Amino acid sequence: MKVLIASSGVPGHLNPLLSMAGILARHNHEVVVQTSEELRPIVEAAKVPFISEVPEANTFVGRFVTKFPERAHKIPGMEMTGFDLEHFFARLIPVQAAGLELALRDFPADVVLADSWYWGTLPMLMGARKKRPAVVHLGISVLNLCSGKNIPDHSGLTEEERRTAREKREHLMLNPAQAAIDKALAKLGCPPLPCPALESMSLLPDLYLHPGIAGFEYPDTSSFLSHVRYIGRLPLPAGQAPLPDWWLELDKTKRLVLVTQGTFANLDFEQLVGPTLTGLSDFDDLIVLVTTGGQPIESIPVEIPTNARIAKFLPFELIMPNVDLLITNGGYGTVNMALSHGIPIISAGMTEDKEEVSAHVQWAGVGIDLRTNQATPEAVRRATRDIFNNPVYRDRAKELALEFASHNSEGELLQLLGDCVYLKTEA
Repeated sequence: MKVLIASSGVPGHLNPLLSMAGILARHNHEVVVQTSEELRPIVEAAKVPFISEVPEANTFVGRFVTKFPERAHKIPGMEMTGFDLEHFFARLIPVQAAGLELALRDFPADVVLADSWYWGTLPMLMGARKKRPAVVHLGISVLNLCSGKNIPDHSGLTEEERRTAREKREHLMLNPAQAAIDKALAKLGCPPLPCPALESMSLLPDLYLHPGIAGFEYPDTSSFLSHVRYIGRLPLPAGQAPLPDWWLELDKTKRLVLVTQGTFANLDFEQLVGPTLTGLSDFDDLIVLVTTGGQPIESIPVEIPTNARIAKFLPFELIMPNVDLLITNGGYGTVNMALSHGIPIISAGMTEDKEEVSAHVQWAGVGIDLRTNQATPEAVRRATRDIFNNPVYRDRAKELALEFASHNSEGELLQLLGDCVYLKTEA
């Protein structure tokens, strides 16, 4: 099977696709990855062949942030996400579609496998099915993210407040995204989308693979999607960081608390890392493990307490079995990994997908959503005590870990992709 993997120029979107690339390569399938040139080192570190985008694509998220400095002035949440949908994801449709067309000339793939925010597959999906390879989307966050199917159910809101929130979502995200996508499609000679824009990536492909479990999704968000398949947690791609020197010296009788702001929203450690270090500095019975996601350790804005250990990167696959609590800004992949190990979570994030991931953490009963993009030491301290004093969070996390364990992610992935390609050729 020949597989063309296409990723948005965002590391968090690329990494789960590289996990799938590794699985496919081990089973002798031919795989190539097309993404932004800036992410070439990550692809090559995973030992997967790399194909450049068309030169004018410029899909790397870092370029987008630099090109649109006004983004920084948008309010985190719906306003900032709406800006990204219109000016990043929808804007890239023509160049991504052109890149796919060019790649398929030299690499006639049986299947195009793209992340669920890679809208460059939409022109292909809007065309004749017989003239294209099978198209499969891989979820990179909660299902139908931002579509309104996953509106966080905050307690205490009146019906009027809920209606206002729905109207705000339509004004800031849903309507602009729909218009921007249809405009991009029209320029390519395609008709408008036949469905809501932010549900199109799960409704239109031949198969939608979701690297997670149904137990972490709101009820009935996927019951109408017969081709959505949950496959559990994917392994991390090759090329992970080694264990730091201090790992072997840790006092394993103490609880280990891992705090991370990921590799994208980690330019301001005053949001979560700093408050966590300050708030937990006098907890003698625990050790705080901090990964800066590649940022200089010196960029941490608070004094490093004696109960903390810092590294630019940490090998999550190796350390997660020892972690007792994850404190995160809501990165979906990290949350999934923690839950697969039965680890309770404190989440504090309002940008990108993080508001909805954090809401799912609290809804699923596996942790506490601080409902902020700017945590305080007091809030982190209070939530940590609550998690450790109340076993219900860990017990629920262990229940979801059993659901993760029920999946054979590798076997399910290979079977589902193979069946999809077979059905496409038989159609």
